[in-house]
Amino acid sequence: MIPRQVRLAILLALLCHGLFILTARYRLSYDAYTHMFFADHYAKDWFSLWDVRWYTGFEVVSYPPLVHQLIALLIPVVGFDKAYAILLWLVTTLYPLGIYAFSRIFVGKTASSYAALASAVMLPIYVTAHIFGQLPFLTATLFALFGAAATAKFLQNGGLYNFLLAISIIATTMAAHHATLLVQPFIILAVIIYQLNTHNWKKTLSRLFIFLLFAIPAGIIVIWPFWGWGMNQQLQTPIDHLSRHNFFTDPFAPKIFFWPFYFPILAIIPFLFYKWPRKFIGLQFSFLLLFILGLGGTTPLPHLLFGKSWEWLTYDRFAFWASLILAFFFGILFIHFRKWIKNRVTLKPLPAALRGNFISAVTFSIFICASIGSWFTPFFLPSQPEPIDMRPIVDFLNEADHSQWRYLTFGFGDQFAYLNMLTKATTIDGSYHTARTLPELRESGIGQIDTAFWTLKGIPAIAPILQVSGEYGIRWGFVNRREYISELKRNGWVFVKFLNNEIQVWENPEAIIPNPSIPPKENKLAKLSWGILPLLSLSLTIILASSRFLTINRCRPYPPCKPL
Repeated sequence: MIPRQVRLAILLALLCHGLFILTARYRLSYDAYTHMFFADHYAKDWFSLWDVRWYTGFEVVSYPPLVHQLIALLIPVVGFDKAYAILLWLVTTLYPLGIYAFSRIFVGKTASSYAALASAVMLPIYVTAHIFGQLPFLTATLFALFGAAATAKFLQNGGLYNFLLAISIIATTMAAHHATLLVQPFIILAVIIYQLNTHNWKKTLSRLFIFLLFAIPAGIIVIWPFWGWGMNQQLQTPIDHLSRHNFFTDPFAPKIFFWPFYFPILAIIPFLFYKWPRKFIGLQFSFLLLFILGLGGTTPLPHLLFGKSWEWLTYDRFAFWASLILAFFFGILFIHFRKWIKNRVTLKPLPAALRGNFISAVTFSIFICASIGSWFTPFFLPSQPEPIDMRPIVDFLNEADHSQWRYLTFGFGDQFAYLNMLTKATTIDGSYHTARTLPELRESGIGQIDTAFWTLKGIPAIAPILQVSGEYGIRWGFVNRREYISELKRNGWVFVKFLNNEIQVWENPEAIIPNPSIPPKENKLAKLSWGILPLLSLSLTIILASSRFLTINRCRPYPPCKPL
């Protein structure tokens, strides 16, 4: 049975995240339209591994597909916008349950329930979901929390059922997002150290060997085309990212990548290394490493661990995981804090029995205010241009032979991916930089051509791209910010007209009809596995988890399992 406080936490998450979702705050996030674009690809052609709309064509196996495929399943019913919103709402609502399951590995129901309650209104989850728009990463992290709980259960008790559930969740996690591979080992390490300190170490190590023997291949096989694609990739020129800056020399960086992840839970960090049982040392060590990595270029640790690749990674993911570990410690410390307040502090005219509830209300009100306050972020710190009516642009591209040519947008922000879904015309731009193959883009040091205005290198960085744009069949330019006009003029572009949404249309007279996009040689096995294995792993996980839930609610104690 799920404790009452956890049910309350799930309801609170449902309501608070619902405020953001029902007011469509996700449309102002950085990555939401990118994930809708991928989902739109699968909705149009489920087994296709090639999309022609970005970069003159790119391989979709460059991004694990599970979350995009789940959105795609809903698109025929509700459209890509609402499909994304529904899945985002579901994932964020379930986070308290994931935190509870993870915390129960180490502590009892009460402390775990408070950790779950904190996670319902933790600021980093709201920032990651509604400002950064990182739905696949959020989903994979949620699976990883459940996976840690299943792994702990297997290491402790053995059993074929526990083994299968742990393996299936690991595979599902990898199918949702590959970046969890960087942070998940820290959590598994904490689980292993805890088990070694509390249970028979010989049995724990033998079960760990069996687990790893199957978990590693499962994580590889479920998205093996992705790993195959990655083996042939070379690092691009690094793209500047605030999470890599030194937080002491760049005061803006911590405003985006430190305080949103640790306020107000930062207050408990001083207590993390004070007289804790030895069994928690794995969690303490994992938090410390994740916390330091989350500081990006503030310390040399990322460079030491990742070598040259450190300049291609973003470090908000590590800060996010560090904050989740803080939620666990919060659950324990909050119990002690309530007892201390109850016994030491007089809160007149409240009777002693109500003091604990008063402290709970004050504490969680701070969490709620911080999280709900992030709803106003787009007003104080605009992350995107004003929404653009795309219909006039789509109508223009549908006229005559306009869609035979490629186009670029200038100053649309991340919503330009929304336009990419609405037209059959293609572009050499895109918002998943890892997948691009054009040399001019890979060497540019910028993410999108469209958003160059907001980057450190600025608009001049797109000059080499504009100089060869005609060779790629780019004839049309849609301008939302006038700052791009001087660069267009220098490269011979000419003004055509204003659309009725006040977007300027510019034309590249040097453009030639682009050649058809040629996909790589077809691999039927890759197409089949990419379209089936991720959803199969999720289905298996749901079936196994549901059977456990039904068993737990049917009888007590747990039915005995035959150890492996």
